[in-house]
Amino acid sequence: MLTLRREDGRRTRTAGGAAGRRAAPRRRLGARAALLACAIGLALSVAAASASAGTPYVDGIADQNLGQWSGNYLDASNIFSIPFPSFFSAAWVGSPPTHIRYAAFVTAPDPISQGGACEQNLTNWFNYTTRTLHLIPVISLWNVAEGGCVHKAAPVTATYTREITRLVAYLDTLAAGAPFYIEPWNEPNATSVSAAQAAAYWTTANAACASGGCTALAGGFVDNDPDQGSQSFAPGCARGLSYNNHLLPYENAYVKALGGALPAIWGFHPYYAVNCEQPASLTTFENALPNPTSAQVWFTEVGAWECYNGQSPPRGTDRQQSDAAYLVDKLMAAGTTPIPPTHVFYYEMAPLVYTQSCAKYTDSALYEGVTAPGFIYPRPAAATIFGPDSGLGAATNPPTAVSASQATFNGTATPAGIYEAAAHFQYGTSQFYGSNTPTANEQPGLVSEPVSAVVTGLAPNATYHYRLVVTDTLGTTRYGLDQSLRTPPASPSRPRPQSRRG
Repeated sequence: MLTLRREDGRRTRTAGGAAGRRAAPRRRLGARAALLACAIGLALSVAAASASAGTPYVDGIADQNLGQWSGNYLDASNIFSIPFPSFFSAAWVGSPPTHIRYAAFVTAPDPISQGGACEQNLTNWFNYTTRTLHLIPVISLWNVAEGGCVHKAAPVTATYTREITRLVAYLDTLAAGAPFYIEPWNEPNATSVSAAQAAAYWTTANAACASGGCTALAGGFVDNDPDQGSQSFAPGCARGLSYNNHLLPYENAYVKALGGALPAIWGFHPYYAVNCEQPASLTTFENALPNPTSAQVWFTEVGAWECYNGQSPPRGTDRQQSDAAYLVDKLMAAGTTPIPPTHVFYYEMAPLVYTQSCAKYTDSALYEGVTAPGFIYPRPAAATIFGPDSGLGAATNPPTAVSASQATFNGTATPAGIYEAAAHFQYGTSQFYGSNTPTANEQPGLVSEPVSAVVTGLAPNATYHYRLVVTDTLGTTRYGLDQSLRTPPASPSRPRPQSRRG
């Protein structure tokens, strides 16, 4: 049995032996959809999920169990079922990545010295993230007791310098020249690490990264309980929220200890900002930065809570959806705070083996499972977090196999990433069309493929127009450009030879 524990009390998960096993692929096509697909020879594909121009969306994930979820994603129309890790790798990421681009992992500051499972789990995650998912990794360090690592006290600067140098050199070898990032200490203001010590960690990590092919993120602060106390996490929480008692003094001391250094990237975890639906903590943090006009701010960990441990009644999926909308539409939008975030990492995509208990856990997962292995369903916040897709597209290609009575219509379908899609052709003797080929459905993914339909019963010596139509489950429709063809005249019938009698 493997126990994964968050030291800050936000989430504790216990996984049985089945947790790391992927469910066997199971595809279920409705009889009608399967028959239609066979009847018209329609080959569908799906394409890169990406937010429409100007629309913010979460482009990172901060999940310790990336790729190890147990259960099958079941689509809204009950047409197909696919293991969730396969669904994730097909519908969100790719090479090059077009929706999820970054992934974060928390480990001990000395995984190489600890060796064993601590080092191996980091290695497995790093290789899966970079080589299979083609994502850019962010390694966050902390005195964490999970993933095979032994809990130790926060190291002194000399020890940290030795360990971070070994770690960066090791990861640089694994990355093979690709970029990666280091968050020198996770949520230092929520632990016993002083601001001066946390700043020294960044200074040391920044020096190691200068020769190790990485970038060190400063801060990594969280807007946590010392400022606000116990909250019910209703919108707004308490009136007049202020982060001047803990977060601001800590940040000021941290900046002073940097000695004039101006980190290019600052990490922040705005849990209260999201789940109270207020920007006070983020505004306080950004206004105190030493370089607010040039710095990037990354939300290296954040989640909209479906339930907060012990809160009664539970917050529920409607509240989670509202908080998710606040994150995307407000905190990630220009004008709400001084610096809109450059990248946002959502914490917890899916339950590893079971649905979280609101009485005991804090649960921000976007996909919910009841049993494992079993089906995993999207919560309403899932589509909000990852935004509307603009990947949906349709391209009409030239026809093939044209005869007097039939032709093959061709196109390229680009369904909308995380959403299922359907495609068909419109055709007729004018650009008003009037006829349609049957529609076929296919699962989400990222690889565009050709679409074709064999149409019979055409008139000889006639001009036909056709175009591809692709629609996703949100109702968005894309039309390919018109193509035309002309069927050849019918072959003249040849008279039957008459037999001769002798």
